[in-house]
Parts: sequence; structure tokens; C-alpha cells
Amino acid sequence: MFRYLMIFSLQLAAYRGLEWSERFQDTSKPLEICSGENIQLFWNYTLNAREAVKGMVWTCQPEGKVSELMATYADDHFVPMSPFSGRLAHLKDGGIELSCATILESGNYSVAVTTVDQTGTETLYQKTAWVKIVDTPKTQSGYLEVTKSKEPVRDESNGQWHIQLTCGNFSDRGHPPIDVAWRTPNEKELSSSNFDNGNFQLLIPNPLEGGNYTCSLPREELATKCLPRDSELLEEVSVEVDEDKSRFSMLEARQQELLEMMKAENDQLLNYVANVSDKTDALEERLDNAHSVSFHTRLSSNTTLTSGAILKLDGVLNNQGGGYNSRTGHFTAPVNGTYFFIGTTGAYSISKWANMRMQKEGTIVCYTYLLMYSNYYNMGSCHATVYLSKGERVWLQSSFSNSYFHSTVTSFSGFRI
Repeated sequence: MFRYLMIFSLQLAAYRGLEWSERFQDTSKPLEICSGENIQLFWNYTLNAREAVKGMVWTCQPEGKVSELMATYADDHFVPMSPFSGRLAHLKDGGIELSCATILESGNYSVAVTTVDQTGTETLYQKTAWVKIVDTPKTQSGYLEVTKSKEPVRDESNGQWHIQLTCGNFSDRGHPPIDVAWRTPNEKELSSSNFDNGNFQLLIPNPLEGGNYTCSLPREELATKCLPRDSELLEEVSVEVDEDKSRFSMLEARQQELLEMMKAENDQLLNYVANVSDKTDALEERLDNAHSVSFHTRLSSNTTLTSGAILKLDGVLNNQGGGYNSRTGHFTAPVNGTYFFIGTTGAYSISKWANMRMQKEGTIVCYTYLLMYSNYYNMGSCHATVYLSKGERVWLQSSFSNSYFHSTVTSFSGFRI
């Protein structure tokens, strides 16, 4: 029984296909390479005695781009594609080496190995590696610079005032972008508050602690590790913060802010008062206009009326408040008040009467009796001061069987006192 098991195991080993070497990189983590260095992918394998390599193909897919062919291998000939010619070399088995890598070449790299056995059966084996090219940060001066703001800075998120430190003067933060590390006088580590215009900014937390604040590149970042050992960017820089002066300057800034807020609120209040005053004046004017009532109208042509007929004076010259109606001859009080009225008349023919009376809701308030007895025109008038409630009416009407009213001298006027 044991002999049969041994034979079966040997047969399985004999038919085992291509096996990748344990030296191959872990595909769950990126292979991090400094910019300018070579990418070495050790895709070594072991072949079964019954298999042979028919061909190999290498591809890469840079971040955010489509996959492209790098090289092929067939008949013992390694052929790089033109974009990689002179930079791409074939290592042992499926391995390759790409020299002088740039950050644009970060991405997924793959090899596809096609084998053929004694029966002519082809088998495809593939491996992929995730490569991350790291570029170093750069500053305008070649070293880190740290400064303290001359004036306190207001944090808009909470309204507090802070002393702000600035570190960097970066022209390039590297790839992937690097941050800086801050350290307080009591060795507490802080993160930057913001990055703007090539500089990392730190709002020192309150209550402020005086002393030396340090700025440096994080040592554990690969972008930092890719810097030359003698790079000035690896040096820590610090700035002195005077606790008493800084706290006093923040207090002054807060006081100035309060003064400006009070001034703004005062200006707003003055504008509000002025606006209310304007609205009050406008309202008073509207009230005055609403209570201002007057009218004057006259006949547009000679008119003969029987007794009791209302004089409808249609030549309206003024009707402030809209109380007079020329179609009915009525004046209707738009508001309560004391009113003064006057009616004038004259006859347009010799020996003719032009008798008229003024009435308030059917109550006579005054009379006019007039007879034209010669070629001279005679005139008469009737006037009265009465109190009217809103909606009450006053009008003129004929008080004789036939009254001949002259257009030139017949009129009706009134106003609210």
C-alpha cells in the first residue's frame, strides 16, 4: 500500500506545471521605488521537465492610463517596445529591470508566460506587481524655512485667535505629497492646520505655550528616505515663540475685533433707525394724503332741471381723495371729518330762475334763490360746514319746477377741514 502511495505522489510531482519562486514580491503591498532608481521585478519560476516556455509578454498599466505592451520574448529573443528601448532589460526567467523610473511609471506591471508540454497543450501563467514610484520633496531654497506670523490669525471655524507658524516654502511636495511634522516645546507632536502657497501652516493651540517650535520632514515617509543623506531638507528648523508677547497680541486682536463688531452693530442700528424714520415719514405722508380731501367741479354746458333733480356737474377740476362722482352728482365722504361745501349758480336766460339747495343725505343744509331779471348776470351761492361720517353724501339739486343753470357760474366745491 505504501509503495502505491509513493508511486502516485511521484506521478503528481512529474505532472506539476510552472511554479513561481518564493522570492517573488508580495502583491498585497506596493513595491516602493525612489524616483530615478531601477524597477527590478524578480519573476523567477521552475518548469516541469515535460514543459517548455513558448513565449512571454510583459505589460504595464500606469495609474489612470490604459495598459501598454512593454516587451515580448520568443525563440530566445527578448524584444522591448520602442518606448522602453534602452531602459528595459531581461533578468532571469520572467524577471525584468526598468532603469531610471519616473513617477509617471507608477502602476501595475504584469508578465504572462505561455508554456507548451509534450502533447502540444499550451498553458498560460501570469503574475502582477504593484509598483509605486516615490519622488522627493523640493523647496525654493533647498532647505526648510520656518517663520512666525507678525500678527495673530483668526480661525474662522471657531472664531478664536492664534499665533500662526509657517514651514516649508515648497516648490514640490513630492509624490505622494508629503506633510511636515511639528513639535512643541514640551515635545508634543502636532499636525499642520493648512497648506497654502507652498507652505504648511500651524495654528498654535490655546492656551499658548512659549518656547521653541520645531518643523521637520517625517522620517518614516519613503519620500524622506529617498532624499540624499546630506540633504539640508533633513535638518530640523525651529522658531522661538514668546509666550507673554504672543498672548498680549492675541488679546489686542480680540479687543480690536470686538470694537469693530460694536462699530458694525452701531452702524447697522443707525441704518435701521434711519430706515424706520424714512418709513415713518412715508407713512405719515400717506396718512396725510389719505386724509386730505377736496374737490371742485362745474357745469360743462347750460342745464335746465325740474324740481328735485340733482345737479351733475361734470367739469371736474380737482377730486383729491376721490369723493366726488360726476355721474351721480354726489360727494361721498371717504373718511370721517368736518367738511366745508359751497355751491354757486346763475341763470342763463332773462326772467328765468336758478334755484338750488344743498342736501346732506336728504337733509337741506342751505338754499340759493336767483332770478335773472335783466341783461345783467346775477349769481348766488350757498355754503355750509357739516360733519360727515365715512360714506355719507352731500349734493346739489334744483329747488324750482324749472331752473335754468348757467354753465359759466354754476359750481360745487368742498374740502375736509
